[in-house]
Amino acid sequence: MSRWFVKARTRLQADFPIIHIADGMQGIRRTSKDTGLLRALLDHDLITVGFDRRTMAKHAGELTSKGSGHAGVILFRRSVLQMDYGKQSRLLVEFWREAADWHWGDRIQYLPKG
Repeated sequence: MSRWFVKARTRLQADFPIIHIADGMQGIRRTSKDTGLLRALLDHDLITVGFDRRTMAKHAGELTSKGSGHAGVILFRRSVLQMDYGKQSRLLVEFWREAADWHWGDRIQYLPKG
């Protein structure tokens, strides 16, 4: 996700718990393959948010089926443009108000909900 997305989300809800991956993990994993990234995020109990519906969901599912698991994945559907940071932020903040207390281990959620 873009830093612009993180900034747009901050305007909607300043205390929303989100960081850009390069900031949150000192950039160590930002070039990792999906599986490595998901494992690192699990170690830090961080949910990933993104657009990579094909490979991220596939790798998250594989980790779950192997018993390794992941901390959770939120993916935007094709109807959400990658440059529409306002819409992304609104969808995520609205959804998180409903889902913040959910158990996120091995969960994959698509936004908007379908």
